[in-house]
Amino acid sequence: MNITISTKNFNASENLRTTIENKLARLDKYFSGNIVTTVTLTSEGGRQTIEATMNAGGATFRAEETTPDKEVYNSIDRIVDKLSSQMSKHHTKAAHHHKDNKSDRFEDSENV
Repeated sequence: MNITISTKNFNASENLRTTIENKLARLDKYFSGNIVTTVTLTSEGGRQTIEATMNAGGATFRAEETTPDKEVYNSIDRIVDKLSSQMSKHHTKAAHHHKDNKSDRFEDSENV
């Protein structure tokens, strides 16, 4: 997984960057191959926003979370949960679509 972390008006510690990378790395289980992830940390007016965008398997997944200061680690957990939910749903739909296409081919071959 290729993770790019950028900041705007935010000083991200090395511990925070490591936490983000470790938690997002857990999402590798949904897709094989190259997953490109961009995380943006922004601080404005006492609020912190985390945006994460993942491009994997031809699909794009996005999550955003805004919280008061000092809750950034909770935001990371919620972002990972949102992305995990989106990826799981996409993975399930793709599996059902593949299963449906497979059954259609067998039905067509039986009618020949």
